[in-house]
Amino acid sequence: MTLFRPACFISTGSILIDIPLHVSSVPTPGGAITGASSGPVVGGGYTVVSAAARQGVPTALAATLGTGPNSARVRESMRLDRVELLVEELVGDIGTCTTLIEPSGRRTFITTAGVEGEPQREDLESIDLRAGDWVYATGYDLAHYTSRGILTDWLLSIPDGVGLVIDLGPVQPDIPDQVLLPLLRRATILTGNDLEMGRLEERLGGTGAIRQACPEALIVHRTGVNGCVLHPVGGEPIEVPGFVREVVDTTGAGDTHTGVLVAGLLGGLDVVEAARRANAAAAHAVARSGPAQAPLCEEIDEFLRADDERP
Repeated sequence: MTLFRPACFISTGSILIDIPLHVSSVPTPGGAITGASSGPVVGGGYTVVSAAARQGVPTALAATLGTGPNSARVRESMRLDRVELLVEELVGDIGTCTTLIEPSGRRTFITTAGVEGEPQREDLESIDLRAGDWVYATGYDLAHYTSRGILTDWLLSIPDGVGLVIDLGPVQPDIPDQVLLPLLRRATILTGNDLEMGRLEERLGGTGAIRQACPEALIVHRTGVNGCVLHPVGGEPIEVPGFVREVVDTTGAGDTHTGVLVAGLLGGLDVVEAARRANAAAAHAVARSGPAQAPLCEEIDEFLRADDERP
């Protein structure tokens, strides 16, 4: 007898500990600057999973954690956000990402690797996927040579009826064609910002090439303060306006947008309303410092009510 469970958001995005440093500028080679930081925080792939969890939908992590103190910090965040871990831990620890944040909000990353780049095939194959679930994958894991083979094989094997959300991010050029093209054909949602979508279009051959590459996907083109443009299968583009907020830190804004968007779809919203909530969540996130700053569902409700009442 198969027990019923609600549909779930499942993220394969590897998690790091972020060390944000606010700087006046990125130093020149051989130079030196002084940065300001509030200390390490859980980041990387945790932003998208926490964004979904904070909307009240069932959420799980299928990314590798270790036995060290960085991983312990992640598990505490998961406990608070009620995120379930679906895979076994490995001996060792996850890596870090030092982020240099300039006054404009532009970010520069310095990453160290750990067990997050070592997904285990048997762990992934043991996950009980069911129709209505959504699986999320990020370009960082598809670009890294230690994770892309195992992860790609599993993503291409997920059952029909399970959505696949792909955010290629800035590392898209580092993903081999034999990995990228089959995943685009399988994608249910492809999301990216202006720069990322432009680079992908150039790689694939120009205007219209993205649609040809992922014929079954809702394409979500994030446009920053302007919101996003949705390209549904077989339909005309739909512009969903954004919200103006003072930008403090853009770290995790795209992941926040994606997590809230998919959570809205899991909750039964139509894609336009889900995207509007995602735009609101991203605007909320950039007004705060650090990753994993997604608002709760109730905070988005209040945000949108206030916007609707504004003259």
